[in-house]
Amino acid sequence: MTNRSYNTLKYSVNSSIAEITLDRPPLNLIDEESTLEYHAALRAADSDEDAKVIILSGAGKGLSAGVDLHFLEQFDSADMERFLRLFYVETLALVRGLSKPIIAAVHGYAREGACTLAFACDMIVAADDADFGFPGVPNLAGPPGMHVWYLQRLIGRMRAAELIFTGEPIPAVEAHQLGLITRLVPAAELMNETRALAHKLSKMSPLALKRTRDLLYEMEDMKFQDVPEVALKALAAAFDSTDGKEARRAFIEKRKPKWTGK
Repeated sequence: MTNRSYNTLKYSVNSSIAEITLDRPPLNLIDEESTLEYHAALRAADSDEDAKVIILSGAGKGLSAGVDLHFLEQFDSADMERFLRLFYVETLALVRGLSKPIIAAVHGYAREGACTLAFACDMIVAADDADFGFPGVPNLAGPPGMHVWYLQRLIGRMRAAELIFTGEPIPAVEAHQLGLITRLVPAAELMNETRALAHKLSKMSPLALKRTRDLLYEMEDMKFQDVPEVALKALAAAFDSTDGKEARRAFIEKRKPKWTGK
């Protein structure tokens, strides 16, 4: 088991799973220090050969209540742009560039910037006590940044507009019905269910997971006429990999495969 020391989060690796837990009581509010530590933890997890899957969660009563408004109090537009470049641009680039899947485990509240962290992940497992809110318009008199992009693609422009304009939180049950989250589970089972999903992924070829993850993002906004050629090359390349050959042999021989990640 691997542990690293941070001021605003907890980090550990156990049973092939790296867990990053936001831990800045009482609300896990986001500021520059917590953002930089999250980046450091992501890099640590991605470079750790013992970690095959990453889980993001929050300590206490929720994932996070969003960005710390006291931290922003004296900001002008240039300060805000600099911080958002760190929080939005660099965080999303880091997450998308990971070589491993990342799953968000969300309980309690997830507000604004916390939703950014969750929706940037590959999957979200949410407790039935969770809710998601985007209070930028009513609370900050400004648009909620990346959520304008995320929400429209996930649930359509009109439903996204209602959530963004009103800032009213959406409960996990409704979020699941709308396709905003991957799985809805009882609150008491959140981490067990999330770890079970992560453990299942950790048994798969790390090379296949990386290549598939890369393909998901590459195809996200691709024109359809470009898709067949990209898909063909991605699948054909897999047949030359050591893991691809091992997968076929193991299936024929009715045994568990032994992955090398090559």
